[in-house]
Amino acid sequence: MSSNPPREFDRLLQDAPLVRAMGGALSMFATLLARQGIVEASEVANLLGIYAVATSEVDNEEGMILGCWAAMIRDVAEQQRTSARK
Repeated sequence: MSSNPPREFDRLLQDAPLVRAMGGALSMFATLLARQGIVEASEVANLLGIYAVATSEVDNEEGMILGCWAAMIRDVAEQQRTSARK
């Protein structure tokens, strides 16, 4: 197996700091919405994940970025759930 990532990941790797920064910002807004009782962060993550899958049918790179953001929000939602149980 080659150590070179597949072409569809090129953009994701090149823009990794931007992808992480935007994912962090989206996670913050999802947290604020959850704290206000508007929507749970896990629902935001699920909807963004669905949007990522649909988008990847047209543009795989864009879908991968959206999927990364959905995963980051899902991680935050899980952390919030486990913190609330303690």
